[in-house]
Parts: sequence; C-alpha cells; structure tokens
Amino acid sequence: MIELVYSPVWFFGKDIIIDVVSIIVLSLVGLFSIKYHRMNKKKSNLLFGISFLMLAASFLFKIMTNFTIYYPVVVTKNLGFFVVTFRAMKATNVLLHSGFLIYRLLTLVGLYLLLSTYTKQKMPSIILISYFIIISTIFSQSAIFVFFLTSLVMLSLITMCYIRDFKKSKRKLLAISFLTITISQAIFIFIALDKLFYVIAESIQLIGYVLMLVAFTLVLYHGKKK
Repeated sequence: MIELVYSPVWFFGKDIIIDVVSIIVLSLVGLFSIKYHRMNKKKSNLLFGISFLMLAASFLFKIMTNFTIYYPVVVTKNLGFFVVTFRAMKATNVLLHSGFLIYRLLTLVGLYLLLSTYTKQKMPSIILISYFIIISTIFSQSAIFVFFLTSLVMLSLITMCYIRDFKKSKRKLLAISFLTITISQAIFIFIALDKLFYVIAESIQLIGYVLMLVAFTLVLYHGKKK
C-alpha cells in the first residue's frame, strides 16, 4: 500500500486552493513568455514559457489525486441456501496513482527545462539528467522525499542563476520568489515525519507564488509604460 496523503484532516481542501493559485500564476507567466517569444523569436523565452506551462499542468494532475473514480459492479454472495446478486459501487485509485506519477514527472521535466534556459545543455548531460528524472519519478512512488529532494536541487540551481543577476531590478523579486519556493521544497522533504511540515511547506510555497505573481505584474506594468 502506497501512502500519498500527508496532509492533516483539517487542511484537506485548503492545499487544493494553494495549487489552484499556483496553476494560475504559472499559466500566466508561461503564456506571457510564449507571447513574448512570438515578438522577439528568442528560443529561451519559448523554453521558459513551456517549462512554466508544464509546471502548471503538474499541479493540475496533483489536484486530480484528491478525487476517486466510482464504477458499478455486480456482486454475488452465497448466504447458506440462497445466492444474492446485487449492484454496488466500487472505488478505484487510478486517478490517485496515475495523477501523482504524472505530477512528479511534469514537475521535474518542467524544472529541468527552466534550468536549461540559463545553462547550456549538451547531449550527454541531457541524457544523464533525463535518466535521473525517470529514476527519481519511479523511486519517489514509495519514497516521496526522493522527489522533493530532486526538486530542491533543481530549484536551488535555478535560484542561484537569479541571485547571480540579483542587481537587475526586474529579477530581484523573481529571485526572492524562487528562493521562497525552494525553501518550501526543503520542508516538504520532512512531511513523512510530521504532517505539520506539509502545512508549513504549502503555506511557504503559496507565498512564493504570490511573490512571483507580483513580480510578473510589475514586469507587465513597466512594459506597458515603455
């Protein structure tokens, strides 16, 4: 049996709201980057936009894991001299397992594409990273900390790229937002120890995406002024 739920009962549903906010922010930034790519034809903007849309899609699949599919079955039972046949509803965890698998895969691929916009990737490194992404996705099925640890490493590298250009005012708030999200992944690693870590990590992640939305809004505002 694979345990995929680490949230306290009182936090059920609230994490979905946080994920919806994340989807909105990531989708807005992703679509804007793709639209900007059409104007200047820079490949990095297209890659940036695709990576954000993949991250948005990953949260969509994560939300799917909160739902269960029910389907009708015919049940037959022997009760002494009688045979009773009746229709019943049976639950399946298809959405839970498949949704969580796709969520992890899209997240890691999205983060890798985002990292690729700042560092040049040669074919050997692409193959190697792809291998580690697949391994991390598969093994995190039974050890969730592997997934969050991999996300933490990738986000740390992305954050370092932004901090390196910290003097640029447009990227300062974006760097802080990525740093905040990176911190949330570090806390997610410990959710198997105590469910409270899940609440703290989700809350910090929400702050990170809100900061990212503010940074995105400021970029649009200054862009319109120019």
